[in-house]
Amino acid sequence: MKTVDTIFLDLDGPLLDGTQRHYSCYRSIMEGAGFVPIDSERYWQLKRDMINRRELLALSRADSLYDEFLTRWLTLIESPGALELDIVQPGALECLRNWRQQGKRLILVTLRKDAAALQMQLQNKGLSAYLDKVLVCAHESGGAGKAQAVLDFLGERPDPLRSVWVGDTEVDAQAARSLGLDVYLVQNGLRSPAILERLDCTRVVESIVTFSTYIE
Repeated sequence: MKTVDTIFLDLDGPLLDGTQRHYSCYRSIMEGAGFVPIDSERYWQLKRDMINRRELLALSRADSLYDEFLTRWLTLIESPGALELDIVQPGALECLRNWRQQGKRLILVTLRKDAAALQMQLQNKGLSAYLDKVLVCAHESGGAGKAQAVLDFLGERPDPLRSVWVGDTEVDAQAARSLGLDVYLVQNGLRSPAILERLDCTRVVESIVTFSTYIE
């Protein structure tokens, strides 16, 4: 068990279940363009296995929608109505509350394009009260952007002996490795266990609740 003072947290996956939001946006785009979407269970399985957009659209014979899909997706995915569909992961609030009571510093590091919408979502979902800092990065910056945001905020590299990173994708693994931190990736996020197991220097756990048993 590792004693930590600071926990760097990804939002989508470890703290929020975005299953409904992602599928709702996908279905809206497909139906709006006159195509039949695949069912939600199959969509989510393929997304967690990192299917590319062209293959996904081909399943509905919607290859012609390739260029338009991303534009529509970026418009919808962080809209207020879509963000409202996210659900706080079971046990996440309790973990955050306990960590704050223990005096741990909780820093959220997430890839979002609308910082104002993010802050509103964090308040609506009851998460903001437990976070010491929220760092927002552009999607295209990836793991390097997340790591740089941490460095810019702290002014130095975090102590690897007293800090840990919790995420759910290869982006989080890259950010943590760049900072020299241990990283735990949850299975109930945007990547399947099979994908996560392929990443180097990571520990795969079922959820943020499971992760909490690894630290003190």
